[in-house]
Amino acid sequence: MGKVRKENGKDSAAFRRAVWRKLKRDRYLYLMLLPAALVTIVFAYIPMGGLIMAFQDFDIFKGFLHSPWVGLKNFSNIFTQAKFLKSVWNTLMCGVLCLLICFPAPIILALLINELKDGIFKKFSQTISYLPHFLSMISVVGLVYMLFGRDGFVNDVYLALGGAERVTFLARQELFIWFVIGVVFWKETGWGTVIHLANLSSISPELYEAASIDGATRLQKMRFITLPHMKPTVIILLIFQMGTIFNSNFELIYGLQNPYVDFEVISTIVYQTGIKGGNYSMSTALGFAQGLVALVLVLGSNGLAKKMTGNGIL
Repeated sequence: MGKVRKENGKDSAAFRRAVWRKLKRDRYLYLMLLPAALVTIVFAYIPMGGLIMAFQDFDIFKGFLHSPWVGLKNFSNIFTQAKFLKSVWNTLMCGVLCLLICFPAPIILALLINELKDGIFKKFSQTISYLPHFLSMISVVGLVYMLFGRDGFVNDVYLALGGAERVTFLARQELFIWFVIGVVFWKETGWGTVIHLANLSSISPELYEAASIDGATRLQKMRFITLPHMKPTVIILLIFQMGTIFNSNFELIYGLQNPYVDFEVISTIVYQTGIKGGNYSMSTALGFAQGLVALVLVLGSNGLAKKMTGNGIL
């Protein structure tokens, strides 16, 4: 027994020395990582203590320690007030439509770009598709108003083509969600191709050469070589995307909102209830519930993906 303890002590001491040597060797890399780690701790982990407000009738003057506890009352209120339920439905609708429309788009675009021959046109196409990602969302909202506003370019063209009067596109309730999906599609599709193009570049050209010798067509090469190679990456990205179904782009939706459209999502309700209305407990409960649902979706989709395909993130 004493011999086992002695050996375990030697192993732990050797492990500590190995860790110390690694830290000393890579000290500059860890120093470069330190600012990002501090920002993450300060702005992501420390604020998690504020989740206690979800179980309190929080009073900013009484603080966390003296605000009365209400248990799950704030969570039950979420499911009894119409505006909260409507915001949850709108968030879910946006998330599902983005998943169905915007998630496959970078894959398809990456496959199309990959089929182009190396040259100026291919590089130009990639650059043009990446550019919208680097625009701030507020700038994009301004472009939408310039194009589709009552005095915008689209209305000018419509009148020039013989239209009777200007159309208030942004004031139509039924069109609002499609503006949201369209902006996300235009802004992020090109940038989403980066990881897929990097994945495609790792495929050995010898596989395509062998397929050509065997008489395979371009579609057959894509089906039996390209798509199977992309499959693990696509599954991992899909798992992460599942976690964003109940997230919504606050800047975009808040920027496009106007008095003629009633479209609230969870993030805008949290802002209006918490920041503008001062009901921090309710907004915290809503945000907490949103995070829990996202966690369940990620873990559930990861488990399902591993069971069906053997690929996952955990």
